[in-house]
Amino acid sequence: PIMKYYAERAKVPVALHLDHGSSFERCVQALRLGFTSVMYDASAKSFEENAEETKEIVKIAHAVGASVEAELGHVGQGAEYEETRDAGLTKLEEALKYVEETGVDCLAVAVGTSHGVYKGEPHLEFELLDHLSKEVPVPLVLHGGSGTGDENLAKAVRTGIQKVNLNTDVSEAGKQAL
Repeated sequence: PIMKYYAERAKVPVALHLDHGSSFERCVQALRLGFTSVMYDASAKSFEENAEETKEIVKIAHAVGASVEAELGHVGQGAEYEETRDAGLTKLEEALKYVEETGVDCLAVAVGTSHGVYKGEPHLEFELLDHLSKEVPVPLVLHGGSGTGDENLAKAVRTGIQKVNLNTDVSEAGKQAL
């Protein structure tokens, strides 16, 4: 409620966004509370399960004027980066089918980033990102932007990323300030 209170009084547009909604119920709860955007993360599930569940979230969210972000491929954890970086990269054909089937408003893609602190040097698949950004008809999101490096982030934006998530950097800065 406090977020909604200040968002409604802001002098600039504000979105209340649930990031990595872990269940159908959690996303519906956020929408009932007035969130204007939800990110449903079914990326660890099969393509079919992910698409089916996300499609239902999209129907509900769009009925109340909210947008939906979803993840296809799987952005792993930085602590396992060396072992898992390539395992969940987003595939172009799947991304096209997924967006068409689900009606999502934006798509988080796995192009070589990871959540949390990296164990190893981040290496983004810019060729894959270029193909995705030219073909996928919705805005693309980069999760795991923290620790990726300014040069990589700038190139990702130039290559088609329209939203970058930086939670670890913000969280670490907050801890240092405290």
